[in-house]
Amino acid sequence: MSVTVHGRPGWSLRSSGDGKYGSEARRGAFHEEQVARALERWLTKRPDHAHLFHDLLGFDKVTGAGLASLSLGTANIDHLVLTGARWLMIDAKGCGAGTLGLDPHGKGVMVKPDGTCVPQPWLDERRSYSLGGIPYRLTDGITGLMAWITPDTTLLHPSLRTAACMRRGGVVLPMRALTDGYFDHELPPPQPAADAAHIARFSEYLSYRG
Repeated sequence: MSVTVHGRPGWSLRSSGDGKYGSEARRGAFHEEQVARALERWLTKRPDHAHLFHDLLGFDKVTGAGLASLSLGTANIDHLVLTGARWLMIDAKGCGAGTLGLDPHGKGVMVKPDGTCVPQPWLDERRSYSLGGIPYRLTDGITGLMAWITPDTTLLHPSLRTAACMRRGGVVLPMRALTDGYFDHELPPPQPAADAAHIARFSEYLSYRG
């Protein structure tokens, strides 16, 4: 059928990141845009209708689902798919070519083709569970899945299964998982339509509202 898209992928990086992070911000925004296009193609092929939000931020004192308010500072959500029964939160990670996994000390690392090891601190963070508390609150208790999407040139080592960021749920996947329909298992079609009140709540956190 179709998908309703809200916001612009990578907008916060494009609009304010260049001065602070330079080429790293541009690469990050580029990968976010690639993931966004893949998500839109996948959702358009489904028999139901979903809402796709890009670049959500400003999570200060978020309430809902009968829980205490939650504030996450500068944390953002790259992409979020919303239906009436489930949500899917996607974080785009433009790691590039190499092997992503954990070192002997259990810390996230990217081993480049030349053998260079680059730390990947996002794999060591435990705030993904807290970040999942945002859509849970904004939908009054609907559950979902957190996923990290890497380029297809990134090889995923089995050690990732024990990464700190995934100890309370979540999965790291290559880009091709989107086109291969992996998430149809998480959002089995047809999904019910998203609640208008939930759509409105997420829209309040868009970095771009043009």
